[in-house]
Amino acid sequence: MQPLTYHLEGQPEAEHLLRATMVYLPSLPLARGRLLCALELASTGKTPGTLLSPATRPRHGWAEADVTPYLMPGNSSVGSLALRHICVRAGRAGGRDVPVAPSHPFLLLYLNDTQAGLAPPAAEPHRHRRDTGMLAHDLPGYLREQGGEKSDCSLRPFPVSFAQLGWDHWIIAPHRYNPRYCKGACPHLLRYDYHAPNHAVVQSFVHQLVDANVPRPSCVPYRYSPISVLMIERDGGILYKEYENMIAESCTCR
Repeated sequence: MQPLTYHLEGQPEAEHLLRATMVYLPSLPLARGRLLCALELASTGKTPGTLLSPATRPRHGWAEADVTPYLMPGNSSVGSLALRHICVRAGRAGGRDVPVAPSHPFLLLYLNDTQAGLAPPAAEPHRHRRDTGMLAHDLPGYLREQGGEKSDCSLRPFPVSFAQLGWDHWIIAPHRYNPRYCKGACPHLLRYDYHAPNHAVVQSFVHQLVDANVPRPSCVPYRYSPISVLMIERDGGILYKEYENMIAESCTCR
């Protein structure tokens, strides 16, 4: 049994606590059996110890237990969180196991920074705006309908695990994600939904009308979205980090 206390520093008024969870390993392998671990709220004079139930019960890996109610304003424990980390051995007795130091649970806070975007944008000096447009809008008879063939440039799924990439030793969660990719031929006339740049439109016409040695535009991602990961730092600490541009959301030709 290991007592744990997490002290919450005073957050700026602009940051509102949305959710708080305890992240821990509910099971650790031994040579002969396993260590089964749980979290319990430290008992107070009024409240007996409460066992925290994980929101999900994974067969392996990390579990999350919601502790939001114990950290919201008006709760007697606000400002700190006292827990007990309890691990018991399950499995065959006898023999000696290599001592295992259970991984320390950590507190994960989800905060809403309401201060972002409140500052008024700096006033821009008045200037004459030049008209900028897409070449495809001004070309007579250019293709304007949406949709296309299945062989055309489009988004394709490709689920992959971080273990396959050799990254599972530093990325804790998630175990898998779907980066997706773009594949297919770029049409002779690039549809509006491709958001292709003017250069790609010209290159497509050059390939068709001037010189076939100039390649047609290539099918590539256009927009991306991020993913959030739990990772292990070099000093052994746990870090919650967001990586930009990790999932392809749409395709273009350029």
